[in-house]
Amino acid sequence: MNWLARILIVLFAGLPAAISAAAKPLPRSVLILEQNNPNAPAYVDFASRLQATLNASDAPSVDVYIETFDLYRFNSADYRELLRTYMANKYRNKPIGVIVPVGPLALEFELQWRAEIWPTVPIAFEGIDTESLAGLSLPPETTGDTENLTLSDEVNAARIMVPDLRQIAIVGDPFERQSTYKHFAQELPQIATDLHIIDLTGLPMAEAMKRVAALPPDSAIIYIGIHVDGAGKSYTARDGLVPIAEVANRPIVVTTETYFGYGATGGVMTSYGRMGDAAGRLVLRILNGESASEIPVDNNLATKLIFDWRQLQRWGISESRLPTGSEIRFRVPGIWEQYRWYVTIALVTIATQLGLIIWLMAERRRRQIVEANLLQRLAQVIHLNRSATAGALSASVAHELNQPLGAILSNAEAAELYLDAVPPNLSRVKAILGNIRRDDQRAADIVTHMRVLQKEKVENNSEEFDLHDAVNDTIEFIEPEAKKQGVTLNTDFVPGAQRIRADKIQLEQVILNLALNAMDAMKDTSSDAKKLSIKTALVGDSEVKVSVSDSGTGIPSDQLDKIFDTYFTTKPNGTGLGLSISRTIIENSGGKIWAENRARGGAVIRFTLPLLNRPPS
Repeated sequence: MNWLARILIVLFAGLPAAISAAAKPLPRSVLILEQNNPNAPAYVDFASRLQATLNASDAPSVDVYIETFDLYRFNSADYRELLRTYMANKYRNKPIGVIVPVGPLALEFELQWRAEIWPTVPIAFEGIDTESLAGLSLPPETTGDTENLTLSDEVNAARIMVPDLRQIAIVGDPFERQSTYKHFAQELPQIATDLHIIDLTGLPMAEAMKRVAALPPDSAIIYIGIHVDGAGKSYTARDGLVPIAEVANRPIVVTTETYFGYGATGGVMTSYGRMGDAAGRLVLRILNGESASEIPVDNNLATKLIFDWRQLQRWGISESRLPTGSEIRFRVPGIWEQYRWYVTIALVTIATQLGLIIWLMAERRRRQIVEANLLQRLAQVIHLNRSATAGALSASVAHELNQPLGAILSNAEAAELYLDAVPPNLSRVKAILGNIRRDDQRAADIVTHMRVLQKEKVENNSEEFDLHDAVNDTIEFIEPEAKKQGVTLNTDFVPGAQRIRADKIQLEQVILNLALNAMDAMKDTSSDAKKLSIKTALVGDSEVKVSVSDSGTGIPSDQLDKIFDTYFTTKPNGTGLGLSISRTIIENSGGKIWAENRARGGAVIRFTLPLLNRPPS
């Protein structure tokens, strides 16, 4: 009973101290134990993300200590003993709240010396595969996250890149020297049943580069990290990938996100950055009072299928072959992605302009149709005006025709007499026949002018001609009417030919309309005062002006601006179309027309037309 009493006394005596220790808050500090090269990008990424997670918390700050063991290159018993002594002395008086081993070798070291150096400090491990963890005996106050990455995952990624995959080339350190991917070796027999394994592990870098540059087309490369090549040269795993990728003739599959972007095409990858985030959250939970023993180990730290867009283009791998949820990085943004708003604005602008152009073309076509119809109707109106003018002059024309026809009859009777004479006077007959020919031509000219005036023309037939020819033709036509009304007709032409381009018949109609209006304006004027004048003059070097004046009563001043309006007339039986049509014809020929009153009485209507290539004087 004495020994039992002693045990009970010791237990009960130590219970308050144990309760006090359990209730005491942990030191706000964390020690990271990294198993490999301190310069490895994966561990730099891990440590930075862990510290960022700790600093993002509203809780008091946490001191972070980092120890890198380089156990990949130095893993002898003597080196481990040296590390034990170093760590025990260094942290003898430094309280640690949580220890974070990164990688299986770091966890093994911590478990081996925990009882001596940190017997009660909680452990939150990271970067351990499930196979390696299964072979370890975890003490109390230990938790962490494992990665469930397999060689089969990487082979499946290779099949995405090479659909007719028959061979897998594995590049990296030998499996017996691997720490993170040592468990891949257990899968090789199963994978070898479907694929030929090309073992390129443990080779000198030069030899490995030579081999990956000459692989068959039905193969892919799985890179598991070169830390020390077959020639004894040291690398970080990422730096070892670069020369391999530079010469490889087949796509490369990688397992770690920090390898990505250095020539690899893609793969199922772990992320040391995500590990750092997860470790930071675990550390905070433990420092905030949770027991590490009560936090279950997370056996499914997320991996992700990631591809390099540049390498997909290099190897001609279509994005349609990638599984849903795959992440594509380094994509070169297209024009739409880079300049979406600019492209949108440009497309809207182009569409608007195109729509406007189409609308304008449709409007132009519609206007052309309308203008063609209007021109056709205008031509018809002009023809009707000419016909009406010709009808009004028919009596004068008939009278004018009587003169040559009467002369022809008289000459024919005289010729008969000269032929009946004995002997016949043939010379006189010949002279009479010449007179008959002349009078016949005169009658024919009168009829021709009448037909031309009454001819219906729908289109505008512009031609080049001498303005004076058109004026003279019109004067010939109106001379009979002028004689009938007792009007003295005067002309005054500028010397030389005045070449213009217009519709000659329509221009003659204008002059005819103006001359007839002038004669109408002089009906109440005494016979000796009826004077009609038609003049031409130059306006500078580019235009010719025609003036038609009369000696009538003139135009009321308030009507000078209206006489060219459609349907405006001062005649009791006028249509109001003659001057309106005249204005249309002149303006269509590039000229202008206007009316004035003469200082000595009467009115004058003038119009100008552009000259054709007038030579310098």
